[in-house]
Order: sequence, then structure tokens, then C-alpha cells
Amino acid sequence: MLGRHFEFAPLSEVLADNAAGGSSRRLAVTFDDGFDLIAGGALDVLNAHRVKATSFVLTAMLGNRGLMWRNKLSAILVLRPAERYLRAYNTIAGRAGLPEVGDATELLSSAMGWDMARKDELADTLWAACDMPPLSEFLDEHSPYFTADGLATWLADGHAVGLHSATHPDCSRLDADGVRVEILDPARRLCTDLGQASVPFSYPFGRRCGPAQSRLLAEAGLLDCALGIRGCSPGGTDPLRLERASIEDDMRFSVYGKAFLGSPRSS
Repeated sequence: MLGRHFEFAPLSEVLADNAAGGSSRRLAVTFDDGFDLIAGGALDVLNAHRVKATSFVLTAMLGNRGLMWRNKLSAILVLRPAERYLRAYNTIAGRAGLPEVGDATELLSSAMGWDMARKDELADTLWAACDMPPLSEFLDEHSPYFTADGLATWLADGHAVGLHSATHPDCSRLDADGVRVEILDPARRLCTDLGQASVPFSYPFGRRCGPAQSRLLAEAGLLDCALGIRGCSPGGTDPLRLERASIEDDMRFSVYGKAFLGSPRSS
């Protein structure tokens, strides 16, 4: 469907088109969170359609060394009864001075109000309270993220890797130290691992850093771009201010409706 309207191109070429101020119909395909795109067959589909995509990885999760806090919550939602995790969540929320929730649909949205410095602690506390399996066993069984070998295969097939932060915080709530820990230091390590001077970056939740922290990112010179998920940007936009059309919910509406109407996707 997308191929009928766009010419697929690597993200680096689309960024070059943008820098030239062009109005190219070339489309870069990107994936957030660093999930394994080989085991589920996505790599085969991309290669069959000759699409060169970019995977934005969470550096703390690579090799299945951890499970991102939102993914922990999602696993709990699927594997435990609502009554159990709601009771556990509200107990933890009361102790942490957070609002309680009355319905399962509120849990993920409520967690967006957590102190980003405590997000992993709170997710781990809920994991334990719901008697979830040991995290190492869960990761061994499911292996949701790229391994080193998988990432090497991805790159060898001509696809690219970018940064999605270390642990997926709401970057709009980061201070200077948070920007260093979550973006700049991981970007430097990823550049070293990839043998590159800079890497593309996509904001978790599409939520950008504040003005002072955004200046730190620009001054560091480590990022080729900083992408949101709030629709389309005109040619010539500052690469650190570019947006994307998200198709997490629905491709037809997100790409052909919401993105062009200018209505931001809720996070």
C-alpha cells in the first residue's frame, strides 16, 4: 500500500532530501524500541520489498539484558488478572503518593505520571507484587529485543540502527543529567559500536526535551536527527525538529489522515 504512493529509501537519504529543502516522495521506514525484527519475520518482509529500514534501539535492553518499564507493565496486563494487578498497583501508588486507578485501561496512562527517576523501581515493584516470573527467566523465554548477532544480521542486510534512549523515559521531563545518561552517553557508545561519528535519534513517546536540554543535544553533535511522532514536517525543517507519521494504531488514518490533517497522535 505504501509502495503505491512513495518510493522507499534509507533514512539517511530522506534526511539528505530534507536538508536540500526538497519535497521528495521518498519514505523512510523506522521501528522504535529495538525489538527483534528477525525472529518474527519482519526482516524477510522488508527485504522482499527492498525496503531499507532503521531500528531505533534502547541501549539498556540490547541483548535482552533488561525489559523496558512499559514492556513490563504490558506483560503484567496480559499475564495477570485485572483484579490482582489493580490491587497491587493501588497499594504501590498509595505508598508512592501517586493517584490510584479504578480500571485496567488506566494503568499505562497513569504510569506516564511517574517520576522518571523511579520508573524502573516502580515497575519492578509491581512485577514482584504480581508474582511475575524472575525477569531473567522471562527474558530467556521471550527474548523480545535484538541480540548482538541479530543486530549484526540486520546491519549486514543493509538496514540501519539509531538510538531511542537508554531506558525509554519521557524526555520532556529530563534535566541536563538525565539527557546525558539517557541520550548523550548512549549515543557515544552506539557511535563507537557502529564505527560512526553520529547516529539518528527518535524520542520515546515522541516527547521532546525542553529548550535548554535540546540545546545540549545540538551542541554535542552526536545526533543526525531527533524525530518525533506528531505527523509530517515540511522540507528544510531542522533535523533535530523533524516529525514522523506513526502507524502504531492504524496505517491508513495515521499516514493518510491524521498526519496530513495535523492532529497529533496521543501518547
